[in-house]
Amino acid sequence: MRILVTTFIVLFFFQFSPVIAQQGSANCPVVNTVFGDGEQISYTVSYNWGPVWVDAGLVTFSCTKEVYRGKPSWHLKSTGKSFPSYDVLFKVRDYYDSWIDPETFRTYDFKRYIFEGGYTLLNTLYFEPSGQRVITNTRSNKNPQRTDTLHVRNCTYDMLAAVYYTRTLDFSDLSPESKRHVTVLIDDSYYDIYIRSVGKETVQSPDGKHYKCVKFVAKMVQGTIFKGDEDVQVWVTDDANRIPVYVEAKIIVGTIKAYLKDTKGLKNPMSSLVK
Repeated sequence: MRILVTTFIVLFFFQFSPVIAQQGSANCPVVNTVFGDGEQISYTVSYNWGPVWVDAGLVTFSCTKEVYRGKPSWHLKSTGKSFPSYDVLFKVRDYYDSWIDPETFRTYDFKRYIFEGGYTLLNTLYFEPSGQRVITNTRSNKNPQRTDTLHVRNCTYDMLAAVYYTRTLDFSDLSPESKRHVTVLIDDSYYDIYIRSVGKETVQSPDGKHYKCVKFVAKMVQGTIFKGDEDVQVWVTDDANRIPVYVEAKIIVGTIKAYLKDTKGLKNPMSSLVK
């Protein structure tokens, strides 16, 4: 029943990426014109509790420029917290941190800590400077710590770095029904996902604002929190910021939705907002 930021980061990540970049590879170039220092984005996450929709919590994403281990870096953060009114049902406190090379988006370090309904998990990823291997450490209150060393597959980022990498991609030439393949490293395993473009739509948020969006769907991984062979639907702003406005997905115990709540420090005008 892990439903908040774990879910949403995965949903956000699986929005429209045709491929995830290899560390420093010329085959996966990064041209970032979509976000800058100080950007913050927040989402309200709602959960289908039987016949009732409940606003369960708040998810935030932020990025700042930092010097990490003597090197320039993007420090990417995401947090997920259930609202106090929801804590009595299912308390969530999730934290993600990633430090990446600002030129290549190569990961230096990644940390993920989640507390969800009494379940705790700590996962760290250390990408060796060569970009060839990643050392993973994962432990939870239900399983002992496990450490592994994996070969870095072609075009691989951590979960949070992938969120920002996918936003840098130009998807203006994606034709309706075009299909793309994505590989993502979650904890100590790789997952293959298929994403399909389904055209453009205008989406209304709960505050009454309308956004011009590009819509994508993805088939999710069975055996995680998803049922498997289910479409996750993501509406992304049809402008230079490429921000998800609305996400909807079926999970094992119901349905989850996430709506754009607030933005600060955007690099580009929100031209997708219908006046």
